[in-house]
Amino acid sequence: MVIKSAIVCDKNREEKLDVRIKDGKIFEISKVIKEEQDEEIIYADGLYLLPSLIDLNTRVHDDALTINNLKKLSKECLKGGVGSVALMPDSTPPIESEAVVELVNTNKTEANIYPVIKAINRNLNLSDISILIKRGCKGIFADSDLNGNMLRRIFEYANMWKKPLFCRCEDSSLSSNGVINDGFLSAKMGLPGIPALSETKEVAKLCEVAIGTEAKIVIQAISSERSLQIINRSSFKEKIYSEISVHHLAITEDLCEKFNTSAKIKPPLKSDTTRRRLLEALKRGEVDLLTSLHSPKSVTRKDVAFELADFGIDAISDYFSILYTFLVKNSHINLQKLSELTSKNQAEVLGIEGKGLIEVGYIADLILVDLKPSRLIEDRFSPYYNYIFYGEVCKNIIEGRVVYSR
Repeated sequence: MVIKSAIVCDKNREEKLDVRIKDGKIFEISKVIKEEQDEEIIYADGLYLLPSLIDLNTRVHDDALTINNLKKLSKECLKGGVGSVALMPDSTPPIESEAVVELVNTNKTEANIYPVIKAINRNLNLSDISILIKRGCKGIFADSDLNGNMLRRIFEYANMWKKPLFCRCEDSSLSSNGVINDGFLSAKMGLPGIPALSETKEVAKLCEVAIGTEAKIVIQAISSERSLQIINRSSFKEKIYSEISVHHLAITEDLCEKFNTSAKIKPPLKSDTTRRRLLEALKRGEVDLLTSLHSPKSVTRKDVAFELADFGIDAISDYFSILYTFLVKNSHINLQKLSELTSKNQAEVLGIEGKGLIEVGYIADLILVDLKPSRLIEDRFSPYYNYIFYGEVCKNIIEGRVVYSR
């Protein structure tokens, strides 16, 4: 396969080039490549060729881990420009046993779905972390407000196996009854709030534990600029990755007015002031990873009273468009930086060699995107209802094979 006249864009370059793919890998990159007889040609003049996106914070529909939901997740990933995801383990059944890991690994999907271990099992004991890593798990997941000794042991396992530790920072004693950001809007609506302190105190704790264990940590879905300040001032910053969802950079808690449950996500959307501060931190280079925070819920779980509605958002099928519309088109970052924050750094976290860049010898996980189209979002159960998205994925190529085409 030869991709002709694409604007090749990754962390390191943005240049009009031809790209040849053989045996699932990038074989040649040049100004002009002469096609061979019977070779498949994709004419991409005016289109951008980027590494497929990688998302490290995804869940299946209604948190129900089934074969059908894995296939559904894969299909939605391809449409949104995503080639690989880390599947969080807080599902039913949870990813804490060999049988469940086998369910994920043996049901091959076109998008790469990497299972992550739930460190603490249903019996509140450590899962068989060593065995599950040997079975193919790419990381370990833990909530931050665990018993201190248990948390330290999980960090040590992550360091011993050289696997990333994904941490959800939340003090449940502060947030357990909350359904919305704690502030003026929560008081106005008469809803219990989740304070920023629930996140920031746990971030500070993790940064300190990290110093003693030297584990690689992803602090997931940060929603406070104070959390970023703590991380970036840590003496062990080189091993701590800060992750922000695109939604906390694009939209605000104001969408929750009139008890709009489509905007009920966790961590909760914040004020416009906080959103702007997070965008400034992004532009200063203080954010390492972006995520779609994909956690889709059925209408029956959303179309209820706000207090009873599930947290979650269905976003991965529009992921590239959301990223481009709110971050690149609005000139907060360029496409090269976007590629770094959505592909290169994720591949580094997972320890996957050959992904995240467009270089000879790298795996041909690529997307072709057209930045010109626009469309109105007409899904009433989306927080982006009536927004206009720009840019769309034309093709998603996994290991040199076109698996999605517009």
